[in-house]
Amino acid sequence: MKDNHVRILTIFGIIAIISVFLVQIFWVKQAFDISESQFEQNVTVALRQVAEKIAIKNKTNFHHKNPVIKINPRHYVVEVRSEIDASLLDHYIVSTFDYFNIDQDVEYGIYGCDTKEMVYCNYIQKSKPQKEVTVTDLPKFEGLDYYFTVTFPHYPIVSLNNIPMWIVTSLVLIIVVLFIMYALFVVFSQKSVTRVQREFINNMTHEFKTPISTISVIQQVISDPEIVKTPQRLATYTQIIGDEISRLNDQVERVLHISRLEKRQVEMHIEDIDVHEVIDKVVFNLTHADFEKEINISQNLKAGNSLIQADRIHFTNVVCNIIENGIKYSQGTAEIKVSTENEGSEIFLTVADNGEGINKKEVKKIFDKFYRISTGDTHNVKGFGLGLFYVKKIADAHQWKISVASEPGIGTSFVISIHQKK
Repeated sequence: MKDNHVRILTIFGIIAIISVFLVQIFWVKQAFDISESQFEQNVTVALRQVAEKIAIKNKTNFHHKNPVIKINPRHYVVEVRSEIDASLLDHYIVSTFDYFNIDQDVEYGIYGCDTKEMVYCNYIQKSKPQKEVTVTDLPKFEGLDYYFTVTFPHYPIVSLNNIPMWIVTSLVLIIVVLFIMYALFVVFSQKSVTRVQREFINNMTHEFKTPISTISVIQQVISDPEIVKTPQRLATYTQIIGDEISRLNDQVERVLHISRLEKRQVEMHIEDIDVHEVIDKVVFNLTHADFEKEINISQNLKAGNSLIQADRIHFTNVVCNIIENGIKYSQGTAEIKVSTENEGSEIFLTVADNGEGINKKEVKKIFDKFYRISTGDTHNVKGFGLGLFYVKKIADAHQWKISVASEPGIGTSFVISIHQKK
């Protein structure tokens, strides 16, 4: 997928997610407002009927004005122009609220005109448990003699209980948003995988092209019948062909070896190994190898106990791959520092270089198969991106810990922590 397509898809995805959230917030707010208005209307009508019933029971005049005063959405005051029978009020509130389907906990208190204080308080439990009433006193409302107050302690739950469909739609939209986010994540992941695979194919093609071209040129030369008259020259060409074929075979074996390693088909031959002995051997071989640049490998082997249990071949390859990686990515003269030290029952092997360094966001990816630090469309360093992947697999197989510290422009340091059995 092209970069501009991914960019457009990302923009539309973000717009879609934001739009979904805004629309859902708007409709949920509308639903809450409607539910709240309906609830307040039902409560007002129900309390008015309670006041009318009390007036009829006490044979008092009932004003045509609304006796219900709303203090806030969860607190109401109801004016009654006569004394209030507490048991009768209990009955009226329960029956009237049931009729209007007001299925909420209700707490109410009665104000006595003579005593000028609260004379009765009760709590009707409908949904949530309440250990004790919270109304301890009632204020004197100007212009009111006899009145009672009604409070809904758990009022915010009302809206949620009355709009179950909105809860369902909200969950559905959340699932849709999560799906869109997951789809974007898959797209970006696939894009990254595609880039890595493309770079691997390009690198592999480049690695194979050179020996194939060499063999092709030599084939044309030795096809000349006159070549047999110069056996020394023929032997030289034959040797070159053998070297190039060996080089091709090594590249193929490296890829196949990684494939077997992923499938856990690599056999491990654990034995006692001297870490310092392996380091000396690897450093000697790399020092005499042709890297087309000047290299300087220094050693600071301070570990008093350098014996470990590991597979000799794989451990040698791990040390070689890390040092070789540092050499390849070093700027100018390769300055590699190899050190060891003991700490408790572990030996720490550190390989530091003066290479280009690695950004923090790429440090976690350097052990991925085929991954190479992006430097544009070309790579100045040859390879398939398998060296550090191999290192991590072998370290995991031995239950070693490997960490990386890097700073762009300064260099990178690899530390392998190896447990030593006493």
